[in-house]
Amino acid sequence: MKNLHEFLGSWNRVLKDVIENSYVVNNLNIINMYYKYGRLMHPNQVDVFNAFKYCPYDKLSVVILGQDPYHDSNATGLAFANPTGTTKLSPSLQIIKDTVIRTIYKGESYNFDPTLIPWAEQGVLLLNVALTSEGNKPLAHNIGLWRNFTEGVLRKLSEVNSGIIYCLWGKYADSFSMFINSSSNTILRYNHPAYSVYQGIPWECNHFIQANEYLKNFNNKTIIW
Repeated sequence: MKNLHEFLGSWNRVLKDVIENSYVVNNLNIINMYYKYGRLMHPNQVDVFNAFKYCPYDKLSVVILGQDPYHDSNATGLAFANPTGTTKLSPSLQIIKDTVIRTIYKGESYNFDPTLIPWAEQGVLLLNVALTSEGNKPLAHNIGLWRNFTEGVLRKLSEVNSGIIYCLWGKYADSFSMFINSSSNTILRYNHPAYSVYQGIPWECNHFIQANEYLKNFNNKTIIW
């Protein structure tokens, strides 16, 4: 990926070994070629690493791990987010918004930002298992092209950080739990929001409250969701 160091910003130092791994370098070169030759990729190439761009490393406190980017024009590089000016939220994001209203704001409406950038700026890393998707094929880039990168990121964070809350949403995200040090960090698991969309059942995830409870006890801070 061109200008990767520029995209990663404050994360360059901690992820140096990850992005210099030969398998990761090779896979990123393949993805770069996909964009170069006009394959239908999500998100836009300049947005692929937005999860890191908008979440300052020194503020990291929560990692929300999802699946892969939306397969339409709504992918922004931040897991589950929608672009600025969105009038109709993606189904997964609508469920997330409704859950925040129910669990955090007790049913009261609030000024929800669909870009989720305010969450990221407070230290929430909105990361997908795969940072790109292609066409309309779910997880087309998961195993072959992003697994080494995502595994490397989680392993490195477990080496150098403690007290991080990991919210793993869905079976693909949960499959990466083996790379997280659960003795010094907290792992929360729940179904992917899209599961509720497809099954027509409520998404009873309580991670927003739980994350704040853990953070308050750990360092007396909370996330304004």
